[in-house]
Amino acid sequence: MAEETTAGWVWAWTSSSGRSYPLPLPRGDGGPAAFWAAVDDAEARDHTDDGQSRKTFDALIEAYQRHPAYGKLADLTKRDYDRHLKAISGMWGAEPVAELTAVDAQKAIDLRSATPSGARHFRAVLSKLLSFGAARGFCAADVARVTEKVEPHKPWSDRALEAFFEHARPGLHLPVYAALYTGQRSVDVLPMVRPAPGANAIELVARKTGAEVFVPIHSEYREILTRTHIDHSALHLREDGHAWTRAAYWTAWQREITSKTSKGAPAQVSREKAVAMKTLRDGAFVFHGLRKNAVNMPLEACNPEAEVSAIVRMSEQMVRHYSRDVNKRRLAINGMRKLEECWKETRANLFGPGSAAAAR
Repeated sequence: MAEETTAGWVWAWTSSSGRSYPLPLPRGDGGPAAFWAAVDDAEARDHTDDGQSRKTFDALIEAYQRHPAYGKLADLTKRDYDRHLKAISGMWGAEPVAELTAVDAQKAIDLRSATPSGARHFRAVLSKLLSFGAARGFCAADVARVTEKVEPHKPWSDRALEAFFEHARPGLHLPVYAALYTGQRSVDVLPMVRPAPGANAIELVARKTGAEVFVPIHSEYREILTRTHIDHSALHLREDGHAWTRAAYWTAWQREITSKTSKGAPAQVSREKAVAMKTLRDGAFVFHGLRKNAVNMPLEACNPEAEVSAIVRMSEQMVRHYSRDVNKRRLAINGMRKLEECWKETRANLFGPGSAAAAR
């Protein structure tokens, strides 16, 4: 709008909310280009001002990304967060945070249920954002906390591992062994360099956390490395001798597990392989689940959680979270062993003094 005053014409841009932002004269310094740039700037400022006034998701996301808590995240973690923050903005960006309900949050999580890891990470980022907002007056509480937890990746069963190693293409095998014996994420497994002959450990810097990783080489893993040795700096190679890239490995992995061609058509595979790959699909066995195997194996050998944490470079809290099923099995085994040790007395108490002799 333009208004004539005693000092001359005054221009301003007024938003639908009634906020007014001054503009330069259309024919003033800078000419029309400066005028329209100022209009664009006013519109962007109004969007920010409106978001802050109504406490929208876009305003909350902007505040969070300016905060040191976000700035301290590793680059890879930021990239994952940004992907989910973008999705949150796309769904609810202009809406007040306080109007989000647990039902709305659950619907958004359910939409991602086809990829459990994506659904779990989305829920975690949404919960982090809402907790940040609740402490700053954007909402009363983190409604994502009452949504259903997405089941974590499960460890591979013996049957699943046998099916994979017997029927999956050989070029996919070595990274799976690396995940089993080192417990590292795929982002760190695939670019691993081949350890020097006689090396005692796999050493790398974790891309997600920036932490230095030192994993002693298990004797069986060392044998695998020796048997698959090729003079190449990269550890994980395709059948043609070239190093895998992450994108190429995951493309090959998906085609193998789904038994599809590069064009998405059903691949011609043996009946045995089709059954094996269906076992992996039906069991929802994914690469990241191997990290749980790497945690469970030393736990089953009664290693303390602190030692397991040091091997796989995972917090003791996360090791404890991963180890719940192992601990249940361990308790069951110990409980049965104690029952065996005092069985004669227990049987006598249950069935009478003569039962012990009858049981012999």
